[in-house]
Amino acid sequence: MGKALMRELVAQGHIPVGFSRKGGEGVLQGDLLDPHSIAEALRVVRPDVIFNLAAETDLKGQAKGGYAANTIGVKNLLDALAYAPSVKRVVWASSQLVCKPGKVPKHDTDYDPEGGYGESKVLGEKMVRNRDGSGKEWVIFRSTTIWGPGMSDHYAAILGMIRRGLYFHVGGRPLMKSYSYIDNLAEQLVTLAVAPEAQVNRRTFYLADSDPIDLRAWAKGFGRRFHRPIPTMPAPVARSLARTGDALTRRGVRFPLTSQRLDNMLTEYVYDVSPIEQVHGRTRVEMDEGIERTARWYLDRDTGPTAH
Repeated sequence: MGKALMRELVAQGHIPVGFSRKGGEGVLQGDLLDPHSIAEALRVVRPDVIFNLAAETDLKGQAKGGYAANTIGVKNLLDALAYAPSVKRVVWASSQLVCKPGKVPKHDTDYDPEGGYGESKVLGEKMVRNRDGSGKEWVIFRSTTIWGPGMSDHYAAILGMIRRGLYFHVGGRPLMKSYSYIDNLAEQLVTLAVAPEAQVNRRTFYLADSDPIDLRAWAKGFGRRFHRPIPTMPAPVARSLARTGDALTRRGVRFPLTSQRLDNMLTEYVYDVSPIEQVHGRTRVEMDEGIERTARWYLDRDTGPTAH
């Protein structure tokens, strides 16, 4: 997300400076768990707007740091903001998992988190709200599944399964989900940074593509691009296979399908994106174009750039 955002900021005439544990070209080295490095970065850069995109996730199992970046990191940044006169606005990253998949919250603080990651994001949101962003304009965005070139290995693995003929649909009904194509998300984030205060301050937005995807159509699009038909498995068969996966997992044997994973696959989640559309407008990249760009990136990643 960070690299795509920096590209979009440059494209719109802004001068972004990154902040990460690794550092690099155009990126200061630092850590949200190190208050001194935060203070030094704010002193050197004197930013107008901060995007806090840092997160410890549980995509590969429970986070090694116990989600400290999502809680202690938020506290440290809030503390530092009190001594950062240049900062006017902070865009804080949260997650759809502050509520369990499939549950649509009644209001911004109607929490029902999913797992330790979701709980840590709830704590982060509460700190921002309780401290009113340390006196800065603040906006919280909840991200959904992010896809597109540069997508995480966790989600890119799905493309690998499709390419190898290992992916299958479950049942025959459509499965509608709010996904975020990376370039659409980057453009929405820049809008949250530059929109008039009255449109965004102290508000929470779900960021996703304007049109939810049908997961079957999305996967089928990649299947066509990879020349792999996608079979359909009857739901009862999938349930039986998932229970086998549960038993093997309890014995320490990794298995690609478990009941939890199957439930996640079959749970629809469609969020109201009309609030961000009122500020930003509709997202620009449609699903078919996103699939083409992403498939090309995935193939180039494995074989090097070629004509497709």
